[in-house]
Amino acid sequence: MDPPNILGNLSNSSIYPPHSEVPGKGPLLPLPLNLIGLIISYLEAPADLARTCRTCRVFHYMTLPQLYTDVTLRSYDSIRYSPEHGRVEGSGMGSPFVMGLNGLVLRNVSGYVRQLRFVGEWREHDLEEFSKRGRVPDSSIMLTTLVRVVIERSANLRDLCWELNTKMLPTVWQGLESSNIRSLTVRFPSSRDPRPIMIVPPIPSLVALRVLDVDPLCYVDDISLLLAGSRNLRELTVVWSPRMREVREPSVNLSTMFGRCQAANQPLNLTKLTVKNLFTYSSDTCGKFYDCSAVQEITVINSSGGLGDAGAAAFVDSSYRRKSETFPSLKSLRGDKVSRELQLLLANTSGLEKLYLIGDTKATKYDTPNNTFPRSPSSNGSSPPSDLHSDTLRDDTIEAIAQNHGQTLRHLLLPPQWRLTSDNIALLVRNCPRLEQLGLGADFERFMSMRLLMPFLPNMFAIRVLDNPDSTEFRDKMHELDDGTHEKQIGGATSAREWSRIRWMQLADLVFEAGRPELMADDDEEEDGAPGKMSYRRKVWKRDGEAVKDIAIWKMDSMDV
Repeated sequence: MDPPNILGNLSNSSIYPPHSEVPGKGPLLPLPLNLIGLIISYLEAPADLARTCRTCRVFHYMTLPQLYTDVTLRSYDSIRYSPEHGRVEGSGMGSPFVMGLNGLVLRNVSGYVRQLRFVGEWREHDLEEFSKRGRVPDSSIMLTTLVRVVIERSANLRDLCWELNTKMLPTVWQGLESSNIRSLTVRFPSSRDPRPIMIVPPIPSLVALRVLDVDPLCYVDDISLLLAGSRNLRELTVVWSPRMREVREPSVNLSTMFGRCQAANQPLNLTKLTVKNLFTYSSDTCGKFYDCSAVQEITVINSSGGLGDAGAAAFVDSSYRRKSETFPSLKSLRGDKVSRELQLLLANTSGLEKLYLIGDTKATKYDTPNNTFPRSPSSNGSSPPSDLHSDTLRDDTIEAIAQNHGQTLRHLLLPPQWRLTSDNIALLVRNCPRLEQLGLGADFERFMSMRLLMPFLPNMFAIRVLDNPDSTEFRDKMHELDDGTHEKQIGGATSAREWSRIRWMQLADLVFEAGRPELMADDDEEEDGAPGKMSYRRKVWKRDGEAVKDIAIWKMDSMDV
């Protein structure tokens, strides 16, 4: 029998023509198109989607929109060879990056694109010669011209990400002005090669903006008009270049970026604000560019005053000192600096659901003399203790968390430098009954006593008992036992009903996953050779960091934004 013919149009209810049969097995059952679509919806890898497109005509039509929904073009600064057969990667007349861009321009697929990312290293030839003449290399001009064409052809584009090492030129910005994108990510290059500076126009449809590696000395574009004119903007992430903090160069002037908002008396109506690597002189007006009453999530990384910062040149958001009614909607707060200002903010607000205090991650590495933290030199040359080592600040902050946010708090991560006492732990557990994820620093004895408080946390899903950055005692005790002993003891200790929701647990640097309780025999045998006593224990497995990378108290414990 001839193979079935696949009809070109999609009006049929199946991919098989009527009366198709298999010899000896009878007629083929039709496969409805909605079932085919459901199967294809589970495909995620681009290679699998591409192979499905080449299966038959119907699969091609149904899979093509999903294949081009999320497009990432990665550029490399050198030719890459396949490790399997040694041939040049890609096919056609150019690199995979160029041929992918060519397909979006020439083929009728750009209408499917909703997310478009340009990442990697774009190689610019004769860059030094062009820079001497004040010219932009022709290859970069042609790149941005083609990107502009793709943007204009992609009517359904909603998310654009530019993370190439070359600057996005005015040609692309002008194309975005009339687009319908809702999310935009732009990474500025760290080189100081001459580039035209664009006053970026507003994008009315823009909802989320991420601006990365901002360095005023590297020809960054002026986004003040974009911020002031994009009235639908709700999420703002600004990451400055770490160079300025490393060399203590306060070259950032916040009025340059947010001055138009303040001059027009139209603060941004943000719900999410993220700031990283900001180093500038303190300003009483820096917190007036956004409406504090609408903010629901704040992230401040390597920016606010704290450990290692000089007070006269450290950024301190004056909104932290405002009254509690200025933050009525705040639900999530994340930062790496612990200070008295932060404690006052927690004491003057209420209703937080997520609080991540990750401390100073640079200091948690065992790479400083005698495992001590770097101190900020005072005016008389002495080295005062840091805020992270202040027991008074620790106790005041924990009390503010318990009293003001305990009834709503679901996620809580405290700095590992804080070695909590039994009273600290009891205060948190008794006042935070809705906790689902908890990370705190505690010694081994405190951890053992903490087990008695688990009935007060019926919703606990993941818990981390963090290692002490100043000492390896807790970590050494955990490593004294082998993995099998850990799994057996944790399985028995968590088999009670009050531990039923616990699935993930970290002890020092060891991560374990707990399953459902099962009736198991003890490993020890009786004197007569009979198996040991049967008891209910949970099956426990040791896991690596990849298993918990997407769980909040692990994912948020980093300097990434």
